[in-house]
Amino acid sequence: MYAQKQFENKQYEFKIQEPNNWIEASNKELIKNLEKFDVTEENLTKLISDNKGSILLTSFYKYNPKTHTGIIPTIQVNVRTKGNIDFTQFKNSMTESAKSFKTYFEDFEFIKNVTEIEISGIKSICFIGKFTMKTQDGQELKVRSRTYAIPYKNYFFQVNFTDGPLDEDCTAEFDGLVKTIKVGSKD
Repeated sequence: MYAQKQFENKQYEFKIQEPNNWIEASNKELIKNLEKFDVTEENLTKLISDNKGSILLTSFYKYNPKTHTGIIPTIQVNVRTKGNIDFTQFKNSMTESAKSFKTYFEDFEFIKNVTEIEISGIKSICFIGKFTMKTQDGQELKVRSRTYAIPYKNYFFQVNFTDGPLDEDCTAEFDGLVKTIKVGSKD
């Protein structure tokens, strides 16, 4: 079900297996520049801050967005500023962030409320929602989004898995890929 190839960012210490036969759209320029330096945690945190609090590490698309119409199952991996807060504060912050989806999508509804889970041995956050997205040409698409937030050092990884609740259901593949996430320098 999964490719043996994995996406790895050594500087932020994040790995995930790549979905088989999906199209990767990584932030190659940023990653190439990161690899040139022995970056400290302080510099990594500043880099995130300098990029409006979030850096896209990589994305995967099931279909080519330039040629496919309709729902395109997508995986996005971002590293975001967390600051020096404890897990309870982090969970509260993520809960408020999850609730804000209603301001962007009026029909947003939780399928799974904000829940604590463990990913790569780290206490993390997960929530799943569904909503209707309107395309530029006025088409309405029913979308399901799974969000995983994994705190690590002064930042956190936000991994979003987006598919369709009816068409393009990638639940099994996404559940399998979450289990391949590794955070930290241990293997």
